[in-house]
Amino acid sequence: MWVATATPVTAAQLGKSWHAGAPTCPVGPVQLRNLTMTYWGFDSKPHMGTLVIAASVVPAITQVFKTLFAEHFPIRTMIPVSAFGGSDSASTAADNTAGFNCRYAVANGPPQWSAHAYGEAVDVNTVENPYVFNGQVLPSPQAAPYKARSPYRPGMAVPGGQLVDAFAAVGWQWGGRWSDPDYQHFSATGG
Repeated sequence: MWVATATPVTAAQLGKSWHAGAPTCPVGPVQLRNLTMTYWGFDSKPHMGTLVIAASVVPAITQVFKTLFAEHFPIRTMIPVSAFGGSDSASTAADNTAGFNCRYAVANGPPQWSAHAYGEAVDVNTVENPYVFNGQVLPSPQAAPYKARSPYRPGMAVPGGQLVDAFAAVGWQWGGRWSDPDYQHFSATGG
């Protein structure tokens, strides 16, 4: 049975994924929610996980993951980045599905806030769906076999696939279409 519950988030729960000091994060705990819900695991069993996301995107993300659960789309883990000390690298290396993390975008050019810093992005199955940035596969080396997007393997984001279509149905964009494809990344803003 699929369930989902959105609850307020405290600064203590956010740990090192949020900070009050300079540079000041673009959103505070009051604008975020813990969305705890059922997801379908790679072991073909239901599990409970939590995404920290912006309160404004709770309805859309709830619909996405309800659809994915109904379709038995597998997710490895769903743990807030705070459990990894705010480290995006540690979270992605663990093949974790996560949302909010007050950090800059991994991109060329001057520093700018990631959509994750607003709670308006979700990375799904980060090993099966790597970020290929300047030719480097991230997270490395675990995701290297998934740089090749064919043949399809469970948990992958592909055009016309369950994951991409579930996010597209709520108007979210996929980073897998970028020139440096970020196959794990889905966002409300396209960034």
